[in-house]
Amino acid sequence: MKTHVTFVLDSSGSMSAIEDDTKGGFNAFLEDQQDESGTAMVSLYDFNTNVDCVYQGYSIEAAPKLDDDNYTPGGQTALHDAIMTAVTETGDRIDKMEAAGRPDNVIVVVLTDGKENASETPQERVRELVEYRREEHEWEFLFIGANQDAALTASGMGMDEDRSLNMAHSGDGAKSAYESTSQQISQARQKGTTDGFDEKDRENQDKARDS
Repeated sequence: MKTHVTFVLDSSGSMSAIEDDTKGGFNAFLEDQQDESGTAMVSLYDFNTNVDCVYQGYSIEAAPKLDDDNYTPGGQTALHDAIMTAVTETGDRIDKMEAAGRPDNVIVVVLTDGKENASETPQERVRELVEYRREEHEWEFLFIGANQDAALTASGMGMDEDRSLNMAHSGDGAKSAYESTSQQISQARQKGTTDGFDEKDRENQDKARDS
């Protein structure tokens, strides 16, 4: 089974509080997924006031890890612009592939610690694009949000509430969120779909808040 994962990762100034654990969690995710069967490709976008494509279409084995050179928090939170850019460019790239080379499943993972405050893209345009990719192409979206109602934010952008997770804004919260995400991607690579975040994932975030 061929899977494509596009990460849309917040790098606004408030992420500096969990910068090291964000890098460590993402890098651990890459290492975990190298042990899975099948093939996986990874694209990474990060965003603050601006949106940056860090890399696109790398094999899971060759995907660069996060470090001080490619992840430095600062600026505001252009969440809508980031999702619009990442979904559009990922879709364009996949649509241009020959049918035999296209992924069997596409998963977009969004992780942010703040609410939208800097985009030119209205929420409705994001919602339309997300719903189009979900309904017409069966893409899946995982939304992880700190300092907000993640389910409410996700549903406002056309995403499934069961595939949203409230993240504790702490090192343990970030680490646990990446572990939960890796489990979801592993399910998709084995079964063709994620099951959505479950009570264990949410309990782990509650523990992170209490620690």
